[in-house]
Amino acid sequence: MLKIPLKTIYRTLTTYRYRITMKRALNILKVGGSMALSRVRRQPIVWGTPLMLMVEPTNICNLKCPMCPSGAGELTRPAGNLTLDRFKQIIDEVGDGLVLILFWNQGEPYLNKNFNQMTAYAKTKNIPVMTSTNGHFLRTMNAVDSVIDSGLDEIIISMDGVDQESYERYRVGGNFQRVIDGMELLSRRKRERNTARPLIHLQFLVMKHNQEKINEIKRLAKRIRVDRLSLKSAQIYTKDQGDHFLPDDERFRRYEDSEGKYRVKMRSENWCRVIWYSLTLNWDGTVVPCCFDKDADFIVGDLAKGEKIKDIWKGEKMQAMRRQILSDRSKIAICANCFEGMSQSYSYFVELAE
Repeated sequence: MLKIPLKTIYRTLTTYRYRITMKRALNILKVGGSMALSRVRRQPIVWGTPLMLMVEPTNICNLKCPMCPSGAGELTRPAGNLTLDRFKQIIDEVGDGLVLILFWNQGEPYLNKNFNQMTAYAKTKNIPVMTSTNGHFLRTMNAVDSVIDSGLDEIIISMDGVDQESYERYRVGGNFQRVIDGMELLSRRKRERNTARPLIHLQFLVMKHNQEKINEIKRLAKRIRVDRLSLKSAQIYTKDQGDHFLPDDERFRRYEDSEGKYRVKMRSENWCRVIWYSLTLNWDGTVVPCCFDKDADFIVGDLAKGEKIKDIWKGEKMQAMRRQILSDRSKIAICANCFEGMSQSYSYFVELAE
């Protein structure tokens, strides 16, 4: 299980608590009930609408991280940016039932020039919004103020080093000091404006070259006064990547070497709660079951063709995916590298003492 300190839970609840409306509470009951019944009866029963959406602002990135399909140039689907009109269409259709938007997927969200506008629109519907960024666009006071003014609830900043050398081993093309300066500016500006949002969440991928730097990243997080720090295991796609990047520390190594190949250590059961409460929407309107479908190989709908999220949610393609998961999840290619349902998460929140 993911180890979450009480302080982290408290800060999350006090940031998000007043956004649960009666409509959302009812949708939670519908989705939760259908999920439980599906698991017991081993049939894909679906009520309500998605509780959570992962929405992709763009699949373009300014960095060249070697294990990221976008950064490594391995995505075969078209590159582009989500339009403000399409985002509004999404929110207007299912926003009343949403409890969270994860506003990222492949690519760097802040490369989309309308990102803050889209976040602000979601906030007019009282929907909590989180994003994940490499932090290079928090360059100026205006940029930081725009993030705060958008109403963003949480910003995950990925930084896998404690100096330029360790940082650029994975964040290829990145500037360590620029990210530090941006986080410090955001942290300071929040205090000046006396606002709790966005929560600043520093994320550290533990890899072979930085596994000895954990104490240093903790000290750095405390100095900058971020709200939370998480230590996360890296996802790999090839044997070479595993040999080069996987740490020796088993706490952060969710793969085992099996017959010359790396595979996820523990195979999960024929179940996946994610596709009973969430959908992933790509920038171009294509809809996929989850974020592990990086290249949209399992498209279940297309907003650009006039399809509606509510119809896609209960449509035959999603139901077929759910049936397959309930019968034999191992036959679904995108599930092979997924850690949903594993008894151990290999990722940890760190308690940051005041």
